[in-house]
Amino acid sequence: MTPPATRPSLREGLTTVELDGEAVVYDETNGELHHLNAAATIVLSLCDGTLSVEEIASAVSDAFELSLDQVLPDVRAAVERFGQAGLLV
Repeated sequence: MTPPATRPSLREGLTTVELDGEAVVYDETNGELHHLNAAATIVLSLCDGTLSVEEIASAVSDAFELSLDQVLPDVRAAVERFGQAGLLV
């Protein structure tokens, strides 16, 4: 398993459309579509290269009024999946 980037950042060549709190990400490089639920959409939107995975988890825990311990493993897993899907630099 590859560790998530310290400060994950989306790569060029992606188009994201949000609707009702969820997102679809189109990868212009390979034509793949990725459908994200509301939580994953928030995580992806925070992958701008300025926040650590822990800071992203903190923002998500605030948004959903959950403890950091509850969301950190899920945020780490989401960032890992984004990396595996080639969405991150």
